[in-house]
Amino acid sequence: MGELENKDKTTAASAAAKPVWNAGKRRSIYGSNTAVLVIAAVLVVVFVDWLSVRFNYSKDCTTGGIYSLSPKTLNLLKLVNKTGKKFYLVNEFPTSLDADPGERSEGLKIQRLIREYANASSHVAQYKPATLNELKRKIRKRFGGQFDSYRKAVDRFTPLAAELVTFSESEAKKIDALENNPDVAATNDQSQYFATLQISFSHSAGIPRLIARLQRKVAATRKNPLPDWPTLTSSLASNLDSIQKQFEALSKKNVIAAFSPLVQKLLQKDATAFKDQAAKLASYTALLTSLKPVKSGSVLSELHADSLIVMGPKTVKVLHRDQLFVPQGNPGQGQLQYAFQGEQAVNSALLAMTEKHRTKVVFVSVNSMNLISAGGPFTAAAKMLRQNNFKVYQWSPGAAGNPQAPTASENPPAIGKGVIWVILDLPPSGQMAQMGAMVYSMMEQKISQQLAQGGNALFLLSAMPPQLMMMTQGQIPYKSILAGYGIRLRSTYQVVQRVAAQGGHHLDVPQIQIASYPDTVISKPIESLAAMLAGTQGQDGSFILSPTYVGVMAPQPKGVAAKIFLQTSASPNMFGQTQPAAPDAAFNASADLKSPIPLGVMAQNASTRVVAIGNVMFVTDGLINAATPAISNGSLTMISNFPGNAELFMNSIYWLAHQSHLIAASPRATVALRIKRMSGTEEAFVRLSSFAMPAILAIAIGLMVFVARRRI
Repeated sequence: MGELENKDKTTAASAAAKPVWNAGKRRSIYGSNTAVLVIAAVLVVVFVDWLSVRFNYSKDCTTGGIYSLSPKTLNLLKLVNKTGKKFYLVNEFPTSLDADPGERSEGLKIQRLIREYANASSHVAQYKPATLNELKRKIRKRFGGQFDSYRKAVDRFTPLAAELVTFSESEAKKIDALENNPDVAATNDQSQYFATLQISFSHSAGIPRLIARLQRKVAATRKNPLPDWPTLTSSLASNLDSIQKQFEALSKKNVIAAFSPLVQKLLQKDATAFKDQAAKLASYTALLTSLKPVKSGSVLSELHADSLIVMGPKTVKVLHRDQLFVPQGNPGQGQLQYAFQGEQAVNSALLAMTEKHRTKVVFVSVNSMNLISAGGPFTAAAKMLRQNNFKVYQWSPGAAGNPQAPTASENPPAIGKGVIWVILDLPPSGQMAQMGAMVYSMMEQKISQQLAQGGNALFLLSAMPPQLMMMTQGQIPYKSILAGYGIRLRSTYQVVQRVAAQGGHHLDVPQIQIASYPDTVISKPIESLAAMLAGTQGQDGSFILSPTYVGVMAPQPKGVAAKIFLQTSASPNMFGQTQPAAPDAAFNASADLKSPIPLGVMAQNASTRVVAIGNVMFVTDGLINAATPAISNGSLTMISNFPGNAELFMNSIYWLAHQSHLIAASPRATVALRIKRMSGTEEAFVRLSSFAMPAILAIAIGLMVFVARRRI
């Protein structure tokens, strides 16, 4: 009994030592623990957000993010950074809430684009002027010493003006001394002549008054914080020119003879002085008119709302709305819309400011019609070249002045080192077609001269149907030239694709779509971008200008390095067949070329480079401009159907120009595809985190719950 009593006492004492938790106490502890956890979570989120700002590393993995910069833009910004100079972007579109909704939407789009440039480069910043005058001061400052010659010329006006006033006042005293002489006003006509002469030199209405007005203009311009020197010098030149002509007239005998004898005597005596003053004025006026026009004048005149201004170290480019929002569709049918191309426009301006050398590109063809001007089939290609800081020309061999051959001339506009020829393999037209073999021979001689003088060439070739082979007397144009660079041309084959048609039949069409490319400097950046090579239908229903075989010779000529960068996929429905193709013709192993068929080769011998692509149609406006409208982020975006066409062309040109650092997917192409391939390390991290992170979070939450319960 004693042991039991002691046990009960011990149990009771233990129970009394432990605290008794009521429901309210427990809720209070649970609530405080929850509050602590919430605060901790908020602090973690804030810390992670701070890290994202402090270490702002980003990667564009969107398919429609038109405000993220393309790889080509990022390459260009590397060049901008190398200059060590500061570039400014100014948005003149309205962005305030009280602005027109349409204009504000465009302004915000420009604003986001500028922010992307500023984030991607430490040498590009947004400039927000408080007033228009502040912007003008900034622009004039960018042009630096271009106004020095104007200031110096205006400085020379001060002593000249003093001399003119002194001379005019002296002449006025002499003329006024004759005013009351009756012989001066012998007739009404002479009286009128004398009055005109007297007014010309009077201080209240003549030359002294004009000089005083010009001096006030000079003084006002000097005081102006935004001096418009070109306008001032233009005013000085026109006014002083009128004084010069007046002095020259008063020194001529026929003019002097119109006055009375006393006035004639005075003018004859001072004729030499008039000539001297006229000569000084002529010299000064010539100086004013010889001043080179300053760029800031045209830039300032172009300033207005709805524009984006790119300010380089010494130049300024104003990009107007029609350069940023390009019309698409058919206005006649009410289908006109505007696609945003601000990144392309800004890149073009930045490239011109960083790359001072402009490579010349000459489109060369035996077809002497206009090919790159408005309405020509290669207008889009020429426009792309100009946007990328190239000078563009067209030439065809032949006699100049022929209205049927407007681009023909004996000598090309540019040839040799630093020049790229784009040889368009088009058949000759008009009278030139009757001299096909001779024209092709002339062309090959000029191309050989271009390459021998250190120039480079891009050959855009096509299959040779029998009718063209007859024109060239069985010779394949350019074959021997390309062989010298290890390129094998087999243009008697046209590359076709067999597609199903109605009624169980098939058609062999020269339309080859490619989306996978060999790993070369030209083609690697455009992996997964679709390209289309195609032919066109002739008058007799057969296909002409079809894709053709362009491969690599084995063995290679000594000193030549050639690589295939464009070829078909290994498909049984793609093959090369001789012309003409039979209807519904299947692959013939004994006569046809099996896929994959090479279509493009890049070759180099020393510093001379040659690129050959087996299709001339792929760079025509129809394929480059083929696009599908889509709405992205609430605005119209044109998704190119075949972005690889334009990219292949421009990448080839950049490689030929020895500017491989600019080869990358452009904004136009990356609108269609912006997802970037992950590296092996990135892919491993994503795979690891996909199953490890949930487990780590679960363990962390469990630990927090365990700690919270231990406190209860």
